[in-house]
Amino acid sequence: MLIVFRLLRIIPQIRSMRLVTTTLIDLLKNMKAFAGILVVLYYFFAILGIEFFQDVIDWQKCEGNNTANHTECITCGTYEELEYWPNNFDDFAAALVVLWNLMVVNNWQVFLVVYSKATTGWSQLYFIAWYFTSVLICINLFTALILENFITKWDRHQQQLSEGLREDEITIRTTVHSMFRDMLTEPTEEELIKELQQHPHLELRL
Repeated sequence: MLIVFRLLRIIPQIRSMRLVTTTLIDLLKNMKAFAGILVVLYYFFAILGIEFFQDVIDWQKCEGNNTANHTECITCGTYEELEYWPNNFDDFAAALVVLWNLMVVNNWQVFLVVYSKATTGWSQLYFIAWYFTSVLICINLFTALILENFITKWDRHQQQLSEGLREDEITIRTTVHSMFRDMLTEPTEEELIKELQQHPHLELRL
């Protein structure tokens, strides 16, 4: 076990890995605001889920003895067949587990179907709202934080190498465009005018 910790101490000393490790460390230091928002969202949706779906799943309906009737009422890939009985909104802890499963998109359609059948079709709005909030907003925001931190570190590192500056003399100047500028080709003025003239909703007068 100690060998693993020694390896973790060596990784920041490797030049190629230093930028990645410092980015991750700085990201953890600046996660307070993001983590606070995530806690509030989890708390809000967990309480809302308990109010809407508490005790609506009857786990004894298809659970019990291994009889012929028991196997007949189970469809492959459903909530019952996967034995997701602990994943419910009967208490706060279980609600948090369900929200986590939905956030990582772990068979989220299974929860959508079973709660629609147990209540009404309008219950799908709850799960869709959580999907947009957690997956499309929170996870993408987390990815953006990683990219921004990495670009900043890359800029400081490249500027220090090219100009031989000290750490306190470095200013942030790099953007995503300038990082990949060597791979981009600037269009000529004639090409721009031609593209604008072919635009179906734009009338260009020269």
